[in-house]
Amino acid sequence: MKVLRKNGEMTKVSFEEQEGKRAFWHTSAHVLAQAVKRLYPKTKCAIGPAVENGFYYDFQFEFSLTEEHLKAIEAEMQKIVKESLSLQVCEKSKSEALRFMEKAGEPYKIELIQERKDTDPISFYRQGEYEELRIC
Repeated sequence: MKVLRKNGEMTKVSFEEQEGKRAFWHTSAHVLAQAVKRLYPKTKCAIGPAVENGFYYDFQFEFSLTEEHLKAIEAEMQKIVKESLSLQVCEKSKSEALRFMEKAGEPYKIELIQERKDTDPISFYRQGEYEELRIC
């Protein structure tokens, strides 16, 4: 797997390295969010970081999540992985990022963007139809 460095270089890392694990888990969180949004488009996404031993993602569903929902999400994640989508980094100005998330109906992402004090472009990860705010 390759990771993008802040200087714009791509570097190869393995899962045996902590950086490789974090990159894998971070991308896995994006795949999870993409699967959830495909299946349940009205779901609101908060954050989905890699953590010490894996990853998580905070969602606000319009319903109570059941075991059947989890099975469907897992199956959709497997479909997404098989699509071998490329992961691209793109940038938007703060105002463009806010408009994008307003159109997507993502209030938690809007809040994260509004909290930013800097005026630098805001990075997004894009895989297929899904775009995720880059928090780090």
